Amino acid sequence: MPSRFIFSLRFSSKVMIKLAKLSLAMVLFMSLFRLNLFMLSGFQRTEHQTFLEILYAFGTGIRFDILIFGFLLIPLYFMLIAQALSEKWPNWMFGFYKTYFGICWLIICCLSYVDFFHYSHHGRHMRFAEYSDWTPQFTWEQMQALQQNQVLIFTIITVVLLVLGHMLIRGLQFGQWKDEYSPQKGSRLELALRVVLPLVIIVLAARGTVEPHHLELAHSQISNNTALNEIGLNAVWCFDK
Repeated sequence: MPSRFIFSLRFSSKVMIKLAKLSLAMVLFMSLFRLNLFMLSGFQRTEHQTFLEILYAFGTGIRFDILIFGFLLIPLYFMLIAQALSEKWPNWMFGFYKTYFGICWLIICCLSYVDFFHYSHHGRHMRFAEYSDWTPQFTWEQMQALQQNQVLIFTIITVVLLVLGHMLIRGLQFGQWKDEYSPQKGSRLELALRVVLPLVIIVLAARGTVEPHHLELAHSQISNNTALNEIGLNAVWCFDK
């Protein structure tokens, strides 16, 4: 094994950590989407629920948000390991990672925006059946039926979060893999941890739980109030349901 392989592998871990931190920041942004959904529409549908039930719904929502980014990180993990093995780190690959996250964040924001108006009218997120029949005119009609301040506030919040997400993505600096030089050679334990540990964490994130069954709709059923249960979900997870 070439001695410089460990430097390449260490750099792959550095890149993965940066992408993981970016993912956690976007999970926070998705929680802000959920908070605004609740304040602008869900609050009046859940006024008889206890604070602990509402808090638990938000906690459940974080799990579903992490699940989304767990899935998004899976292909990037294997690409980074492939780059570590080949010891090739062209700059265009860093551009690809940024573009990948930029497109994903744009899709998340668009789905969250369109879904807000459906939830405001029906107290539940859109499912695949609704998306299959969706047209811009349909959302426009839903917007017209709401109070203008609701539409304006959620539109501003969506634009702000979209811009903030892309600012974080553009601001990512990965450095150079040869900067990871160290006089200490990597042990087998370090090699195993750098390869296996990230995969385990990503798989757990994508499953959303350590239980035998992955995170599913039943985990969001925390009360007898459908609108509150739906708060624990997100538009992306519901897209193909």
